[in-house]
Amino acid sequence: MFKFNHILLLSCIVALTSSQAFAVKVDPTRPFAHKVSFTVIPNGKKMVLESIIHGDGVHTVVISGKVLKPFDYIGEYQLTAVNNQSVILRSKTERLTLNVFKSNIVKTSAAK
Repeated sequence: MFKFNHILLLSCIVALTSSQAFAVKVDPTRPFAHKVSFTVIPNGKKMVLESIIHGDGVHTVVISGKVLKPFDYIGEYQLTAVNNQSVILRSKTERLTLNVFKSNIVKTSAAK
């Protein structure tokens, strides 16, 4: 009985700590059932557009944890345009468009 109580206590502690670790990784402002949209660049890395911030004449974006303004570089890609839901990156050989949300998000309205 004593062994069973220890095992039960240990499993509760593991469950609580793992749920807290998961909660830290989840963005509370993301849309319900949102899946991250990303682009894999030739070197195999993923580029994720995480945020777009429009200011007074200054647009700032966060791509894979890096804060960028127009004409800044992330790797070989230069941020050339910032739109409402997407950004455009260009290298010498290709053009990438990153979207904040996946294009297949379904909009629904709440029932009244």
